[in-house]
Amino acid sequence: MALTVPTLYQALLASRFSGGFPFAGVPYDALALGIASGVVQWGIGQPTNLALTGWATGIAGAGTIPAVSSRLLIPSTASVVVAALSGAGMKGPLSLSLATAVAMGIAQGFTASGQYWGTVAGVGTGTDVSRITVANAPALVGILESTLRSSLGSGLATSMMTQGLGNGIASLLLQGTGTASVVGVVSGGPASGTTNSVVT
Repeated sequence: MALTVPTLYQALLASRFSGGFPFAGVPYDALALGIASGVVQWGIGQPTNLALTGWATGIAGAGTIPAVSSRLLIPSTASVVVAALSGAGMKGPLSLSLATAVAMGIAQGFTASGQYWGTVAGVGTGTDVSRITVANAPALVGILESTLRSSLGSGLATSMMTQGLGNGIASLLLQGTGTASVVGVVSGGPASGTTNSVVT
């Protein structure tokens, strides 16, 4: 199951009560839609914005990582989003609740639906263990600036929130890992090699 705007949006809606203050109103729905739209536009199939590197082991040959065999795991570490929002000038109990809800929603959405695919150097069949090593925060901030203004409209705190959420979500995703199968043509004995992948 690939990550899409609807799946990430639903994960963000499901996490709306995870902070100290619940976000039960329509504005949070619009915020969640803007975040989901921005993150998917930024990260899916965009190796300069979101990518993994890893290590494959198995039998020598020429292989790939098929998305269907992959699984991402993103921890719901709200503290990185809290720190990013605070660094952008958003502080206080509502900011803490927002950071928690967003961190939970992003983590749950990517873990439940996110996949990755990529190339493998020297392994035809086996297993891959990867880590997210690229999460281009400035690019995410720029895209969220557009998608959040489109879904929420302009407000005094929009730029601060965009800056904080973009940096926080990127930092959160950098904690992510992935596991997958390697499939392809084998040509020898045991082997290992590096992998480069993109989120789907």
